[in-house]
Amino acid sequence: MKKRLSLVLALVILLALPLSASATEATTPTGIPLSELESRIDELVTTYMHEFTPGLAVAIVHEGEIIFMRGYGHTDTSRQTPIDPSTTVFEFGSTGKLFVWTSVMQLVEQGLINLDNDIHAYLSAESARLFNFEKTFTMRDLLNHSAGFGEFSFNLFIDSSTVANMNTLREELLASQPKQIYTPGTATAYSNFGTALAAYIVSHVSGLEFADFEQNNILNPLGMTNTRNQPNWFGDDAFMQTKARGHQPNGQRGFVERPWVYIPIYPAGALRGTAEDLAQFAIALMPPPNEQSTLFHSRDTLNLMLSPSYSRTGILRGTHHGFMSYDGIYPTIGHGGGTPGFNTEFVIVPSHQFGVILLTNSAGGGALLNEKIIDLLIGDNRDNLTPLTENLPSATNVAGTFMLLNRGEGDITEAFGFLARPPLHVSAIDENIITLNIGGLVLTYRQIAPHLFRNISADTDTSGSRALSRHFYEIYFRMEGGQPVSMSTSFHSDATLQTFGQSTLTLLIFGGIYVISILYLLITSIVVFIKFLCSKDKKFNRFNCLSDGLLACGVLFIISGSILAVRLFADFQFMQTATVTPHVWINYILLLISVVVFFVSLMLLKKDKITKRRKILHFANTTFLALMLFVLWNWNYFVMM
Repeated sequence: MKKRLSLVLALVILLALPLSASATEATTPTGIPLSELESRIDELVTTYMHEFTPGLAVAIVHEGEIIFMRGYGHTDTSRQTPIDPSTTVFEFGSTGKLFVWTSVMQLVEQGLINLDNDIHAYLSAESARLFNFEKTFTMRDLLNHSAGFGEFSFNLFIDSSTVANMNTLREELLASQPKQIYTPGTATAYSNFGTALAAYIVSHVSGLEFADFEQNNILNPLGMTNTRNQPNWFGDDAFMQTKARGHQPNGQRGFVERPWVYIPIYPAGALRGTAEDLAQFAIALMPPPNEQSTLFHSRDTLNLMLSPSYSRTGILRGTHHGFMSYDGIYPTIGHGGGTPGFNTEFVIVPSHQFGVILLTNSAGGGALLNEKIIDLLIGDNRDNLTPLTENLPSATNVAGTFMLLNRGEGDITEAFGFLARPPLHVSAIDENIITLNIGGLVLTYRQIAPHLFRNISADTDTSGSRALSRHFYEIYFRMEGGQPVSMSTSFHSDATLQTFGQSTLTLLIFGGIYVISILYLLITSIVVFIKFLCSKDKKFNRFNCLSDGLLACGVLFIISGSILAVRLFADFQFMQTATVTPHVWINYILLLISVVVFFVSLMLLKKDKITKRRKILHFANTTFLALMLFVLWNWNYFVMM
């Protein structure tokens, strides 16, 4: 009898074991059992990848291990070499910024950098003089993208095959310095320049080229043997042979290959490597509780780096020492990256020691596929909205049009900046619901506290609204006198209320003046030339020649400006200051000639006998040339890059 009971008991225990194991199986933050991870990702990739990218490398980490790693598709559309997540090299883009911030925090731990010291403490006297920053700021401001800088849209990318020699990082920074358009520490505006400047300070403080500091203190200790930054991969044929080819969608469900890019301010986005290597970085950021990371001597430094370091309001999650805050079921941080042919997502959930690394060799579409995978594994926090409090102010008070602060000012792209960074239009639906329209992508928000709104729309279609809402999941409006003054976002960029000078109406007015001036100058020049050819009396008249000379200057301005516009917009992502400089010199020369011709013509107007008809024509020539120059001056066509 006892033997029977023992057998029954043993059988019960054996049957219960699988149930117990199943009940405690680890899951993704969205609750997917890790045993189903492979099939769920395979299903998603099979359904969508052909629409978005030729290739994808995926690595998933959990509790210090890579639990899933796979390559999908091909490195290129021509040879169709299979993607290998261990060896295929991708452009990381801005995800590489995390290595800059980690380097900074390593020097903070060593006592070589204080986050709250004036930045001039870490620059040589010569560098401080050359940069000549208008407003003082700190390393913390650089970490938080709050040092006051707008964006400089030139010299971001160059076809690497056309570059023969590298300039120093300082030389490239000096050639790419944007204006400080707001007071440091009062707002945040994503800044490639600010990140590269922080890396330059790491180099100056450590005495090493930044790429070498990064190699010695991050890449080598973590065993990231297939990852290098620009100075260390540039010209390395063996390393270049392992790279994927970048692509852009061609609009016909296919892809066009793009060149590998050279980035002059390289710490902002020139790091290259594999999915497996990035997974090692993710593991190092999430060691077991109470254990230190390979990256730092003290766990306290890691905890500090991953903690919030900036929030415009004290309400938004804000920045985590350079790490972006994501909308996830649980607190999620990381950084995306994009170059003209690649897209990267690096996301970690420290509370679950869970990380997702996604590398695609297609821009645009690759980002949308990455978002679908992040939605699957990380999820969002929309179902956990804070209950509405009583007596919330009316949402109609926050309606308006805003401009992101990471915009160009003071160069030729300023007037047309809304084409690349469109205005943010906020409209109220009812007392607590608003919509945010960014370039035609519409997100819906609900007010959860006074002037604080959380995104409640969750579209996952190809429109890109889901990718946008991932970062703009919360917005907060700063009010003065019952009117919105600025808008803070959970992304690395705040926005200010649009002024009349920044509005579409102003651009249309200036554009109308410019077009009318062009039409007058071109048509009148043609008429004058035809009349000259048809005239039998071709006597030389000084005043007439000068008056017609103004027309000729106007036509030359039009030709130069048109050529420049075509060159800039032909490949907007590869704009170079060298493209603009010759045209600016031409504009100044033409301006000088126009001024001289005008004043000489005024002198002759008093001396020579000029017909009334010719005087009217001369006045019209001068007026329309002046109007065109007024528009070109306001559009910064005379600003030397």
